[in-house]
Amino acid sequence: MDYNVINKAIAVIDNLFDGFDERPIDCDFVLPDYYPDIAAVLKCTLKPVIQSKQLSGDRLIADGIVIIQVLYLDEARVCIRSCEITKPFTSTFNVKSGVVNPCIRLSAKTEYVNCRAVSPRRLDIHGSFSVKSKVTAQASCDVVSSIDGEKMYTRRNVVTYSVPVMSAEKSFSINEVLEIGENQPPAEVLIRGDAVAVLSDCRLMANKAIIKGELMLRNLYVSDAGTGDTQKVMHEIPFSQIIDIEGLDEEWQCDTKIDVISSDIHIGSNQSGEGRLLEVNMKLAAEVQCYRTGMAEIVADAYSSFCPLRFETKRLDTRQLNAIRRDTSTVHETFDLPEEGVDRVIDIWCDAAVMSERCEQGNSHIAGRLMIYMLAKDGAGLVSFYERPSDFELEFEDDSTGVSADIVVCNAEYSTQGGGKVDIQAHLDVTRRCFLDDSMVAVENVLVEENAAFPSEKAALKIYFANSGESIWEVAKACHTSMDAVMEENALDGDVLTKDTMLLVPLC
Repeated sequence: MDYNVINKAIAVIDNLFDGFDERPIDCDFVLPDYYPDIAAVLKCTLKPVIQSKQLSGDRLIADGIVIIQVLYLDEARVCIRSCEITKPFTSTFNVKSGVVNPCIRLSAKTEYVNCRAVSPRRLDIHGSFSVKSKVTAQASCDVVSSIDGEKMYTRRNVVTYSVPVMSAEKSFSINEVLEIGENQPPAEVLIRGDAVAVLSDCRLMANKAIIKGELMLRNLYVSDAGTGDTQKVMHEIPFSQIIDIEGLDEEWQCDTKIDVISSDIHIGSNQSGEGRLLEVNMKLAAEVQCYRTGMAEIVADAYSSFCPLRFETKRLDTRQLNAIRRDTSTVHETFDLPEEGVDRVIDIWCDAAVMSERCEQGNSHIAGRLMIYMLAKDGAGLVSFYERPSDFELEFEDDSTGVSADIVVCNAEYSTQGGGKVDIQAHLDVTRRCFLDDSMVAVENVLVEENAAFPSEKAALKIYFANSGESIWEVAKACHTSMDAVMEENALDGDVLTKDTMLLVPLC
């Protein structure tokens, strides 16, 4: 019996590494001479920032800085002050070596931070943060794509898969001098600021990706150090960059991430000597990960009407990147102001984190946690800091079975309501990588037992009593005949029976 087995290599994702490195922070910080003394610590934040990465052999090295910012009250307990400490760090991960074009995704988050003033000039800070690393690459899996031969029948499935093929990075700077509006008082001291890079467009062309976006700045400053009066100012700075990606195909999909890796903002004076300028020096890093989607037919089952077949099968799990989607969403939250009384809200800002992701009936459900921070003054002018968590869930019609999401807060608006309540609207930028997951049986090896040929049938037809739900493929396989012949003989238009049926089975 002559037959030919054709094998095919299917591209699959090889998960080389998925883990994290937790690192402690323990430091003692003495205020520089030009900072006023500490009367009370309001809030301490810890922000880890990954600035570069390098893969050398089996070692992935991530370098970055931890930015520690402390908000405190000066000795008069009227004016909010801010001091910032920067500590470098290095995280190392062991990954599989010798991989071509791996895609590396790094992220960092704060686990906890505590801060106390041990003297008016000294801060004791303890905390920890974690660096998460996920490394993937393209690998291959050999399966049988067809079996050619007389009296040989195969059932094939179409598999669609997406795999990472390459990645590229580019760092760029944004240097601007921004004006504080004439309708606002000049700035004396910067207290805090948010800098968020939001991607608005990514277009592909030969060997290049063109990205566009906005750098959104929100700063809180002291306009009068004697009274502690504060003001807020917002700016949006558009940017565009061309990222070279050698070998880029315009049919690929690109997952683009932009991070602010360093931020330096100073108050500058205008021609009149007033602090009405903000000198902005930012460094951003754009990372593009490219995915290729392919299709192939694979043999899921086979039989011969001449002799038995023995074959080995494996479970083939595939994931197709269906789309990369970006949307803006608004989370509303209303809560009671503290009972001890808030006469005036100075500022409210938010952070957001993804807690879980799931898909149900094609819809993506993103569960997140919003951390709300508030600076406020009471009737006596005393400043206090408050924070509270708020859980939320977002739903999108993504027509997918799996999703991975990133969320950043672009802006937070708030208004005080009657009855001691505050209404908050957090505007979120939500990026979703939407997947279609599939799992099927694939034949990976076939052996024909020619010495155990089926006995010859003396009749041309055989009567077979089939049950509802039985497949014609299984009937033909059991009777050592052709599925097409059974369907033609019984005028069937579907390969699964919907009721109990007596079939006439032609015998080969």
